[in-house]
Amino acid sequence: MIYRMQEGCLNLEGEWLDQTVNMLGANHLPVKGTNLVVTREPLPAGLALADYLLNQKSILSRELPGFTSLSESPETVNGLPAHFLEFTWNNQGAAMHQMIIIIDNSGSVLNFTSTVPGPIDEETRSELLTVMKSFTAHQAPL
Repeated sequence: MIYRMQEGCLNLEGEWLDQTVNMLGANHLPVKGTNLVVTREPLPAGLALADYLLNQKSILSRELPGFTSLSESPETVNGLPAHFLEFTWNNQGAAMHQMIIIIDNSGSVLNFTSTVPGPIDEETRSELLTVMKSFTAHQAPL
């Protein structure tokens, strides 16, 4: 299998599972600490995206102090089924604003999570959503 990264590709033999986490800092936006994190995990056999979402929402509401859901909706990103969540929570006294787009990518799940410490302005919110929704799936080169 060819594994593609920003810097290039690796040729992997055998059974490999991509469990990487990418964190991108948005230093040009007004609130310092604004970032976008991409995580990936396999969707367990027999589990649909709806089941995965129920589990994720349960984890968020249980583990994030002061969790408040602001918005939630089904989405499509580059033709793939997806779901959008937006919420706030309290991180040791500091307000956090997060948006997540969860994409069903042929048996694996991609989570795009944007985090803004404190309140979010509309320009930042719009730019982060545009970036998250710009995902384009592709196959590694042969």
